[in-house]
Amino acid sequence: MASPSDELQTAIYAALVADAGVGALVGDAIYDGRPAVLPDKCITFGPSDYVPDDMDCITGRQETVQVDCWWASNRRLKPVKTLADAVKAALHRAELPLGTHALAFIEVEAVRVFMDGDGATGHGVVIVTAMVEER
Repeated sequence: MASPSDELQTAIYAALVADAGVGALVGDAIYDGRPAVLPDKCITFGPSDYVPDDMDCITGRQETVQVDCWWASNRRLKPVKTLADAVKAALHRAELPLGTHALAFIEVEAVRVFMDGDGATGHGVVIVTAMVEER
């Protein structure tokens, strides 16, 4: 059986790949972790964590996933802001199917955009929180 974390990431990935707005910006350049050579524009999964959140007769977790947006934009933040907004639109309060477990809700908690350490690549951080019922 897949872990709730694996199923959640798979569902987020599928939602991003299926979204026309995200696809128009990065195609299918969505990666589990940062590749050795970062494409000019892409999305990567960053750190995640969860805390148990059980209720009467329900085992659950509140999971936070960081989705990173990258855009080599020659010192411009506007393109990565557009990408981060597209990711937010695709995921905020979406109804995503999980394989074994159940998604109670998913929300984008925060979006932060800044220039990466190289001084030329825009970096957007989208923080996604989900409540998952473990089965």
